[in-house]
Amino acid sequence: MRILFLLLGGLLLSLPLSSGRYTILHPDKFPIGMWVTPPDSFRTDFQYKKMAESGLTFVNGFAHYENTPDEVVQALDLSDRHNLLYFVNRKSTHYAIQNYDQLQQIPEEFVTGLKSFATHPAFAGELLIDEPGKPLMKSVAAFVRSFEANFSTKMWHVNLFPTYATGGIQTHNYEDYIDTWLAEVNPPYLSYDSYPLLTNGEIIDDYYYNLDLIRSKALKAGIPFWTFIQTLSIAQTPGVPDKREPSREDIRWQVWSNLALGAKGIQYFCYWTPGSATEVFTDAMIDRNGNETVRYQYVKELNREVQVIGRKLLKSDPVGVIQTAARPYSLYDEALKSFGPVKALKGDDHIGGCFFDENKNVQLLLTPLQPDKGAEIEVLLMNKKGTVKVTQGTVERKMKYRNGGLKFRLNAGDAVLVEFPK
Repeated sequence: MRILFLLLGGLLLSLPLSSGRYTILHPDKFPIGMWVTPPDSFRTDFQYKKMAESGLTFVNGFAHYENTPDEVVQALDLSDRHNLLYFVNRKSTHYAIQNYDQLQQIPEEFVTGLKSFATHPAFAGELLIDEPGKPLMKSVAAFVRSFEANFSTKMWHVNLFPTYATGGIQTHNYEDYIDTWLAEVNPPYLSYDSYPLLTNGEIIDDYYYNLDLIRSKALKAGIPFWTFIQTLSIAQTPGVPDKREPSREDIRWQVWSNLALGAKGIQYFCYWTPGSATEVFTDAMIDRNGNETVRYQYVKELNREVQVIGRKLLKSDPVGVIQTAARPYSLYDEALKSFGPVKALKGDDHIGGCFFDENKNVQLLLTPLQPDKGAEIEVLLMNKKGTVKVTQGTVERKMKYRNGGLKFRLNAGDAVLVEFPK
């Protein structure tokens, strides 16, 4: 029986996972996290308050900044003050995992170094390592087992590569990379990143394929998956096309397309603007001087909507996608043509994420297929008349239909959730 971790009264409690139960980290919130915390001189109450006000629910610690026990405790205290959970991220753990194959032992400090943090009310667990290639998976699995044995009510965190990171996965194809991870680690969830916004205004060709593959693998394993959202431009990543600075619509489209294919948590890359070295980054949600950029407000507005619609989908099975497009994107599984009471979808390019909720009621999340285009959508239904529940933004309402269909007009970057009663 797989185990998921639910937060209750500041403690993570383990519960058995049954089909359709995907809630991890929070029992009543859609998990929203980030990458790159405020650096030392900005590790203040003011900045952590801004993190919470943007709609974040958890913080991925950043080992480059919180690199001493005192700095970790300071970040934990600030997180707790603003109702955020915090994943400790230690360089020593990264190095130990990378060297495990040679040493064949887990350093005692891996466990003892966490014990001083483990009782802190903001402590969610540890972010063990980011983007391991296939050769590291057995080593990661050893640390996972140790973590689970010593901190059974907490959550370990590891994020995986996307399809286009062909040099990073270190195996012959991406499906093998994900299958090996599932087999070696037996994780209670998946997390991966994919930054799709190219400088030519397009998106990467296999964005939906990657997303659908993760959806399919997670569904079969009975586990949720989390993704990352691009908030800045990225240049000079070796072997990877440059990525553009996201618009409001770009950010919204990423979130809704991820949710339409079943993501049960999102993480923003980045919150604080990272320094540039080999890779070159423009400003994220907060610039290097601690000031809001326009993307902070875009995300703050969007996260309010995500908490409304995302919570409705948290415990739902992501069965598949209906894609309506003049030139469809490749998917891992064959696209659905119909689903439950939905006979077909018509209109401008869009996707419809298809879900069964806990009671096997049908849910349909509609969003435009591309980030820069809106869509007029017609939902053709089996019944000639009836009533559905519609949620758009933060507003929920009942909608009656009488002619065997529903019509929606969505602007670029928008989405609508339609819920069908039995």
